Amino acid sequence: MSGVRRAPTPEIGRPRLVARIEAALRAGRPVVVSGPPSSGVTTLVREWTGSTTRAVAVGLRPDRPEADAVLVVDDAHLFGVDGIRALLDQASHVPVLLAGAAGPTLEQIADDTGAVVLGAGDLAFDATETATLLGRAVGVVVAPVVVARTVEGVGGLVGVLAAAAGAVAAEDRPPVDLGTRFHGAVDHATAAWIDTIDDPGLLTFSEHAAVVQSAPIAFLTELGVGPVDDPASAYRAAAAAGLGALGSAGSGSRAGAGSAFTWFDAVARALRAAGTIRHPERHREVVRRAAAWAITHDDTVTAVDAAVQLDDLDLLSDVLTTSWTRLTGPGAPAIARLLDPIRPRRAARHPVVLAAIARAESAADRHHARASRVNAAIVPSVAAAMGSAHPAEAVFLGAVESQARRITGDDAGARAVATTVRERLHALDATAADRLAPRLPFVLQQLAATALADGDVETALATLATIEPVDGPDGVLQRAAVDGLTALVHALAGEVDVARRLLAHDGALDLPTGTLASAVVALEDGDTDTVLALLHRVDPLFGAFEHWPIVLTLRARATTIAGRVPPADQLAAHDAEVLRYRLRSTAGGVGARLLGRARVRLQLAAGQLQHAERGLDALGPVRGWNAAEHMGVALARAEPERALEIVTAVAVLGGYEARTTALLVLLRAVALRRTGDVLGAVAAFREAIDLFDRYGMRGELLTPPRDDVLQLLEVAEDERARELFASIGRLRSVLPGPDVSVVLSERESVVLGLLAAPDSVPEIASELHVSVNTVKTQVRSVYRKLGVSTRREAVEQGRSLGLLA
Repeated sequence: MSGVRRAPTPEIGRPRLVARIEAALRAGRPVVVSGPPSSGVTTLVREWTGSTTRAVAVGLRPDRPEADAVLVVDDAHLFGVDGIRALLDQASHVPVLLAGAAGPTLEQIADDTGAVVLGAGDLAFDATETATLLGRAVGVVVAPVVVARTVEGVGGLVGVLAAAAGAVAAEDRPPVDLGTRFHGAVDHATAAWIDTIDDPGLLTFSEHAAVVQSAPIAFLTELGVGPVDDPASAYRAAAAAGLGALGSAGSGSRAGAGSAFTWFDAVARALRAAGTIRHPERHREVVRRAAAWAITHDDTVTAVDAAVQLDDLDLLSDVLTTSWTRLTGPGAPAIARLLDPIRPRRAARHPVVLAAIARAESAADRHHARASRVNAAIVPSVAAAMGSAHPAEAVFLGAVESQARRITGDDAGARAVATTVRERLHALDATAADRLAPRLPFVLQQLAATALADGDVETALATLATIEPVDGPDGVLQRAAVDGLTALVHALAGEVDVARRLLAHDGALDLPTGTLASAVVALEDGDTDTVLALLHRVDPLFGAFEHWPIVLTLRARATTIAGRVPPADQLAAHDAEVLRYRLRSTAGGVGARLLGRARVRLQLAAGQLQHAERGLDALGPVRGWNAAEHMGVALARAEPERALEIVTAVAVLGGYEARTTALLVLLRAVALRRTGDVLGAVAAFREAIDLFDRYGMRGELLTPPRDDVLQLLEVAEDERARELFASIGRLRSVLPGPDVSVVLSERESVVLGLLAAPDSVPEIASELHVSVNTVKTQVRSVYRKLGVSTRREAVEQGRSLGLLA
């Protein structure tokens, strides 16, 4: 659409900063406003002078002798140390406001004299201010989240952001895809701003250093870039120029002189582009030397960065393979971000690169559906590479494929691949085994995880027990990974005391498996706040995509026993999370099984018995792993004999772990008590308590209906049981009693009654004297609570639950 009117790019006022200047001057303190070029120093001083009621004298000799006149000096950094001190000394006679470029001279002296300093951090725009700036320029409301990453990429530099907003406004286009357009405009504006740097030495250093922005100062010193005696001074100069920030120890940060320096992403891109255009051969040579240096010095981040820039997928695959352990650790997101330029289709013949991209896509700020597609692409990629792979590499690639199949829900395929991996592993000769040794812990972890997904806890634990971490930092990470996964296996199986001991080791909480194991332990203790806090931590942890079914299952139980949210609302939230992670596009697997059981329990808690039964039918016949949910339905329907039949039927199968055994014995005690067999119920209850006490469990006491557990505690007179229940007794039960019901509000009950009549929604609205939209909202609420999706189903469910005559 042409002819769209655009407002000129407005200036965003900074009233908070203006007020700080005014307050400092009133208190008799000098004020220093300093920042890099285009950071808004002049604009802020102009805004203050236009709003203050004070007399303003510009220059060294005030034109007005009044005592309240403020001496304003621009470009104060040009006066040098003595001149700045002389200016600040005048603050005892006249208020002083100094403005100038950021740097150690101006800011250090200001700190020494007690001046109020407004530096680059104060001047920088945040996402909200930038969204306002862009919104006013294009005439629409812009959400801060749209521009947040773009603002971070230039450190909030006001001049660059204002120029970009003006460029977007000048495009005279409809306000669509603003985020992408603004991001591109910021890149162009940053490139133009870089061209204004008038210090040749700083520009040369920056173009070298930003080529591989993760490269440490040691590499730059070997290149001969920057002052060798004090290499950190070059970074201080870069920070003063607005190219990055000191004191930020994040991705791409380099230590120096006790501080850390981080390049702003958009600035680094602009410096790279400028260096490529001006000196293409020098640029590529620096990258090649960085890659060689990083491989020699075992600097994975720099090696990956260099390989990506060289567009050498063979080199990238070798680097990732060699340092695979680090892609599973806490520092992995830094590596993941470097892989952004590599498109999965280009990496189709490099399965290790694909696997690394899948891990990158599975990070919290990425799209899980894309991660699923990349994981699916790993399978044919591994198949294509197997023909020419060294025996040691074939074992490693098989472990990568097994993990990818497990993540995408292909448990049968994962089992088959794991079997082949075991056979190939046993067939390796000594030379191949040595070549595989640094990655062997990862291979064994995948074999253990595949066995766990198959329900074979014993094989999983036996495999984990054979892992011997390598020496050095990688070995520390491998030990933490093994302890975390082992603790998770024990915790899920019900052997909580063993999990507690393993979690006492350092580093376990830095990995998703350790965090999840800690959440299971906290759940046993009834500490729902800690559970939810730990689960919130898992999302940002790299590699969490493989574990999200466990996250959602634990979250469903924690919110149920906490009792702060109605079950129907919990069910709706659970379904939304499952939909967000695209589980419904997955054929099946252990993830579908976990979430299917969690959904059935939420349906039971919400009184949706028919839907719970249908959900159990979808999970297949009664087995040990789903018998508790089948018994829950029978007990909710007041059919204890049916519950006893179920537990008797699965008892002959046997072979299930401690948690399932203890829970089924406990539910058997409940069913026996309801049939009147008190002695049998007490015996079964005490047997269950013995199991709880032996393994350190207590949380499963919250699974049966609360009233049943309280009555068993009364008749059993078991002090251990009373102590176990006392610590969690304030919480709610997971399974409902036989009197489970759906609770509708008074107005929802009226609406449900009218839905049983032939009246249309407008007629119902007219009868109730409300709007049609109000009735639609109330109908949706009734549907959600009843677990239905149509009017006919709502009426049938309402009648079956006794909510309609």
